[in-house]
Amino acid sequence: MALLDDVKPRLGVFYSDINKDAEVQQMVDGALMYFKGAGWDIDISSPSALEIEAIILYCKMVQSTDPAQLTNHPVLISFIAQGRAVVLDED
Repeated sequence: MALLDDVKPRLGVFYSDINKDAEVQQMVDGALMYFKGAGWDIDISSPSALEIEAIILYCKMVQSTDPAQLTNHPVLISFIAQGRAVVLDED
């Protein structure tokens, strides 16, 4: 739940509602799957600031209904590269 609490305010959600929490949680889950598919497995039990920022950016992007904006954003690519580099350094 802590990750959800970190993400909601940055998306402009300053209240708790079962339906809204479920909607934001779905976006967070989508972000986690997106990053895992890109080779960056985020540990949700203790996400870094970079990981939280990447999740927030992903969530903001999927809120758009403009198909032209649903691209691989350069900042997301940068976050993935940085996250993957950290994982490689730890090995």
